[in-house]
Amino acid sequence: MDQIISYTIMISVILLMLSVGLRTAFSQVVQVVKNVPLLSRGLVANFIIVPALMFLCVRWLPVDADVKIAAMLMAAAPIAPMAPLPFVGIARGDVTFSAGLMVVAAILSVLFTPLILTFGLPSGEGAVQVDPMQIVQTLLVVQLIPIGLGMTIQRLSPRWNQRLVAFVPMVGQIGLLVGIVLLLVSQAKQIAAIGLPGFVINLALVVLCLAVGHVALLKDSGERRRSLAVSTAIRNIPLAFLIANASFAGTAVAPATLVFATFSMVLSVVYGKLEVRFVRP
Repeated sequence: MDQIISYTIMISVILLMLSVGLRTAFSQVVQVVKNVPLLSRGLVANFIIVPALMFLCVRWLPVDADVKIAAMLMAAAPIAPMAPLPFVGIARGDVTFSAGLMVVAAILSVLFTPLILTFGLPSGEGAVQVDPMQIVQTLLVVQLIPIGLGMTIQRLSPRWNQRLVAFVPMVGQIGLLVGIVLLLVSQAKQIAAIGLPGFVINLALVVLCLAVGHVALLKDSGERRRSLAVSTAIRNIPLAFLIANASFAGTAVAPATLVFATFSMVLSVVYGKLEVRFVRP
């Protein structure tokens, strides 16, 4: 069952990343990259502040090791492919900025995700061993190459791009949903074993991610502020699933990432609605 879940999620991630490339024009990425102050805030929030704060939180909190590992996996995997659409869109954020930032983050993840996991996971007695090269290979195969392929198709063949956009995102989303359902069915006991403290801590960590993204662009436009807050909270859940199933099979790590994912999606929608209504446009 674990292999079926892993393959289902892997194929779904590849399709979702391909969808990002099909939907994101090269000019959008260039536009984001040219705005160095804005890009820097987004990258610092996702690759430095969130991992550092989450590391400090889980290091001292009284929760199971699996929950701590899951939190660090989420910290090391920024900006999910489905963050721009639908979640940033629902929050009335800047979808173009979110999509461009997501592509840049996907490229940088090849370097930073292994580093964050190498230094962020428990060390010493009972240390968790991860293979940085295996993570790099996973990032290249399921994230970087599909995005690059999608952007190439969009640039060279608009007609094929239009055809693929019509069904590739939907197939990827359905596949991911199937993988999540299989995970729920096969690991229901592990999810229940996380317990109330694990659920509360995951909830608090999602709020922390939202706050980091919000504060990073506190004085910027409301659209960009909401965009970064939601993008920072919606971590790359499919990628975290893949690493969890590959390196921590049979544990509660993958179920704990699912708990974080659920809270992040729900709270991002709530945050967007409240921010639009009660703060400033």
